[in-house]
Amino acid sequence: MNRLEDQAKLIYKFFEENENALLLVLDACNWKVLSSLRDDWAVKVVRSRGSSTCEWLQRTFTKPLKDVTYVSSNPYTYLLKGIRKNFKHVIDLSLLGWNETLNTVHPRTVNLFVKEKLVAGEKKLIVHYMQPHAPFLADTWLNVYTHDFRRDMRELKIYDLARKNPEIRKKFIRAYTKTLAILLKYIDRLIKIVKELEREVKIVVSSDHSEILRGVYNPYNKFRKKIWLWIPWILGIYKFVGHERNSKLKELYEVPWVVL
Repeated sequence: MNRLEDQAKLIYKFFEENENALLLVLDACNWKVLSSLRDDWAVKVVRSRGSSTCEWLQRTFTKPLKDVTYVSSNPYTYLLKGIRKNFKHVIDLSLLGWNETLNTVHPRTVNLFVKEKLVAGEKKLIVHYMQPHAPFLADTWLNVYTHDFRRDMRELKIYDLARKNPEIRKKFIRAYTKTLAILLKYIDRLIKIVKELEREVKIVVSSDHSEILRGVYNPYNKFRKKIWLWIPWILGIYKFVGHERNSKLKELYEVPWVVL
């Protein structure tokens, strides 16, 4: 992982070198799944500074990007007041465009806000989609185990279910992959919108952190006082899926960097 380029440095360089720049952040995007869905993209792997959104925001945007507007559908954004000073504007779509049925912000809504900003003459934007992070856009019963992040910051129960049940884990991976495929259609639509505006805009697709999908043993970050709580993990009955804060799993820091 040490040999990978630092994503944070690439982000600052990207905005420094381009007068019109659009960074598209796909939340919890596994670069291998992205590559499998878009073989027409040259997916480069770089190193994120966080294994969760909060870490990524705090550790990546440590210096001003005063000419950059950050449009985010991730509810954690509005909680981190300290990062706002480093941007021209921060637009919290979790407050403005939340879909009560899906318990997320639909990428269609994100595109509408971004188009409005581009038409208004905005030159540099970070656009943070909530997908492929759960709740999923794919039609799946797993979404029953989601909740409103804006009011409840607990981890989604579907992660716990997927870690403990191999069949649910398979369904989780399928729903994740379908959701990313749906999101990519909206990414293509946004790219089309940019072209229709007849502006030379440089576009990069990346992610805040990755998502573990293959079910691995995890040197679990949460301290467990009772040894019997470790046994299912040690024996391989439970497998880690998803992501967590301050993780020791290097895969969570490996994110895509696609220059379009």
